[in-house]
Amino acid sequence: MRSVSTVGCFGIMLWLILAEPLPSGAVEVTYRTSFEQPDYFAGDIDGQDGWTDVSFTGAGLVQNTEGINRGLQSLRIQPAAEVARPFTGSASGVVYIDGYYRGPTVSETPEVSSLPMGTSIILFHATSGILALDGDGTGGGDWKPTGTLVSSDTMQRITIRQDYNVPAWDLYIDGLLKATGLGFKDNTINRLNGINIETSENGPGFLDDFSVTTAPPDFLATPVLFYFQSDWTRSGGNLNWDLSPLTPDDRMDGNDLLELVNRLKK
Repeated sequence: MRSVSTVGCFGIMLWLILAEPLPSGAVEVTYRTSFEQPDYFAGDIDGQDGWTDVSFTGAGLVQNTEGINRGLQSLRIQPAAEVARPFTGSASGVVYIDGYYRGPTVSETPEVSSLPMGTSIILFHATSGILALDGDGTGGGDWKPTGTLVSSDTMQRITIRQDYNVPAWDLYIDGLLKATGLGFKDNTINRLNGINIETSENGPGFLDDFSVTTAPPDFLATPVLFYFQSDWTRSGGNLNWDLSPLTPDDRMDGNDLLELVNRLKK
C-alpha cells in the first residue's frame, strides 16, 4: 500500500491526519452529502464539491446503478483506487465521521508501522472482519477485532467518533459501539484535515449518505422532551404544575406531553 500525504482511507481503512498547509478547497465541517443531483452529476467525482481523484483519473465515479443506501446515486471508488475530500476543523474537540459503505476486503493485515501517520484506522479483512487500530500515539499500535464481518451485499454504517482532546476514538458499526477508547496512531494530530477513501484490487467500494460533523449522529443523540413529570392543574386562569418525578430518569413520556398540549389548548 502506498502512503498518502493528506488524510486516510475508508475503503480498506480510514485515517485522519493533520497536514500543513491545508489543501486547496478545504471546507469547514459540518458536511453532509448523499451524492444526489443537482450537487453531483453522474461521472468522474474529480472536481465535484471538493472531491479529487488521487490515484488516477476516474478513480471515483458518481453512479446510479448499485451500492446505494437511499436515493438514486452514490459514490463508487474503483478497484485499487483512491479519492479524497479535504476539510478543516477545530484545533480540539469531537468530530463524527459517518457513512454507509460496502467494499472489498484484504487478505493480509499490514504492519502498522508501514501505514501513513494518522489518527483512526479501520481495516476490512476477508476473514477477521472489520478491525480497528489501537494506536500508541507514536506510529505503532495493535489491530483490535470488532466481532463484525464485512458484508459483501449490503451497506454497513460506519461511524467514527474522533476526540482530539483525549486523544482517542470510538468505532460504531450499524449504530452499535464496537470499540472504544482506541488510541491515535499519531498523538500530535489535533484537528481534522480530511478523508481519503481507498479500495483494494479485489473490487470497488461504494459510499453513500456521508457526513462529517461536530454533532452526534441520530442514534447517539438522546431524545429529551422535559426533565420532569407533572400533575397538571389550572388555577386562576394559569397553568400550574407540581413537580413530582414518576420515572427513574425524571423524563416526561408521550402521554404527559399530549396532556400538556391538550391543557394548553383549553
